[in-house]
Amino acid sequence: MRRDVVFCLPAAYIAPAKIHKHTRARGPQVVFADASAHIPPHTRVGLVGPNGSGKTTLFRLLIGEEQPDAGSIVLAKGARLGHLKQEVWDNPERSILAEVLAGFPELQALEQNLIELEAALASNHEPGLIARYGELRQRFEALGGYDREHEAKKILSGIGFSPAQFSQPLHTFSGGWMMRVALAKLLLSKPEVLLLDEPTNHLDLEAIVWLEDFLLDYPGTIVLTTHDQVFMQRIAARIIEISSRQLVTYLGDFESYAEQKAARREQLEAQFKNQQKKIEQTERFIERFRYKATKARQVQSRIKMLEKLERVQVETEAPRAMKFRLPQPERSGVDVITLRGVLKRYGEKVVYRKLDFHLARGEKVALLGPNGAGKSTLLKIVAGVLPIEDGERSYGHNVTVEYYAQHQLESLNPAATVYEEIAGVTGHLLPEQRRTLLGAFLFSGDDVFKAVAVLSGGEKARVALAKMLGQPANLLVMDEPTNHLDILSRQVLEDALADYEGTLLFISHDRAFINAIATKVVEVINGELNLYPGTYDDFVWRKQQLAETASLAAASGENGQPRLAAANQTKKDERRARAERIQQKSRELRPLKQRLAALELLQAVCDPAIIANREIYPQKLRRQREVDSQLEAFMEEWAALSTQVEQVEAEYGE
Repeated sequence: MRRDVVFCLPAAYIAPAKIHKHTRARGPQVVFADASAHIPPHTRVGLVGPNGSGKTTLFRLLIGEEQPDAGSIVLAKGARLGHLKQEVWDNPERSILAEVLAGFPELQALEQNLIELEAALASNHEPGLIARYGELRQRFEALGGYDREHEAKKILSGIGFSPAQFSQPLHTFSGGWMMRVALAKLLLSKPEVLLLDEPTNHLDLEAIVWLEDFLLDYPGTIVLTTHDQVFMQRIAARIIEISSRQLVTYLGDFESYAEQKAARREQLEAQFKNQQKKIEQTERFIERFRYKATKARQVQSRIKMLEKLERVQVETEAPRAMKFRLPQPERSGVDVITLRGVLKRYGEKVVYRKLDFHLARGEKVALLGPNGAGKSTLLKIVAGVLPIEDGERSYGHNVTVEYYAQHQLESLNPAATVYEEIAGVTGHLLPEQRRTLLGAFLFSGDDVFKAVAVLSGGEKARVALAKMLGQPANLLVMDEPTNHLDILSRQVLEDALADYEGTLLFISHDRAFINAIATKVVEVINGELNLYPGTYDDFVWRKQQLAETASLAAASGENGQPRLAAANQTKKDERRARAERIQQKSRELRPLKQRLAALELLQAVCDPAIIANREIYPQKLRRQREVDSQLEAFMEEWAALSTQVEQVEAEYGE
């Protein structure tokens, strides 16, 4: 295989990343073949393609974890490339804020030097120390030192950490929260090229919305993959699709990409048909005149033409889900579940106190709210898998419950095949109906005979969902059912639940999924439930209306006069104010102390002990007479200056 020469474009033109005739294979499987793409500066790129197409491989190639078998990947000279990775924490006792700031060693060293100089300047006002402090402070400020901690706290808050958690050590957080710390560390470092592989994993809906706003204002280049269509639609301004081992670029957002892709496919199919028609005609000519001497030259010419012909490639259709009418559950009573005065605590922490909640037949309710608000706890209480300390939990007539959560993926039998897992809970279905059910969840052909042990996380999730919906209960309780699912699998689940005639309570951070399914949204905040009828979009609109009303009320007092809210002083303001006070103190004290020292020398000339010393007195007498007329005024000034020095030092806390 020919190996292309690695090249660089002129500095004025070079892009953050250029992939040129890149080829990469894994054993006999070719992932990329002469694939090329260009990523301009300050562009937000969405990388799309079916599972297994090579998105993760491309990320590894960009960050240098893998090398292409041929071709080149050229990055702009000096461009920093950052990517989200599973961190290995060298100091688990370090606080999450300190860990996020640990990526800036120069700033940390400068800050420590400033703190030491501040301590020294408290008792020593030497001009050299003051000058050194000013130089370091200027350097610290130029590197964004006063803003860095404030930005770190802003990012940590945006992705779901509370201020009380900033000082907690890393080892006290779960794996999902540790990945949030890694994300905060990456975002704070602001690399010129930012690679994000499924950045919405481990984030709740509130954090996802914050991350969207952050990335929309990001000054660098972004390349991301995500199964969240809303997130992709908002962020990406250019789409690169991995298709048939090639990289195909589409200008515009995700919706524009879908339209262009459909049009491109139609065009390719037309070109393919025309080319196949010409190939068939040429092959017929070759077969007809292959052994005719008078046509030998023409036959050879056409054979060479076919050998050199660049064939039009039409990508294989992505797998399509079969249409399958899910069996509907038995009808329950009108009142499905009622909670009255429920008390739920974990140790000393009370999650719910006197909680009331009700689900009626046919309702499809989405639970929203920040992490730690109690959504999963409420879900488990409704599912009956979590005991309550007080209150009443009552199910209606003929209610049957099924609970889906991520841990159920681990309950699958690794030794069983996909078909065997489904057959164990669908005795009411015929074999062909089971195959249709599995086809609806994207298991076709020999895939149904795969062992569960070799399945990916997304495939296991599809098996677990197929088991649940093969014979559904009339109350489904589902915790993040779209996790690990690609876009097509999410559509399958969405269609199934849209046709479901039972009652549904679920948690999801997929806004498109919530919009398609939910008939009601319940917001959980600090153990309180707020009800919003309608879809997710209806919920957002209502929240905006409430926020605007509250803002107007807060902006006007009883007499309609504007009332300013007190702003919290940030660490940046405190550090800057303290630095300015130290320098201002030095400026004020220096002339006062110099003048005071001079006056003390003049006062010493008239000291009785000096006058009594006959050796010194003759020398001082002349000087004493010179200052005698001024002594009274000097003494008054000395007393006044002493008072001023005391006042300045008292003002600065000394």
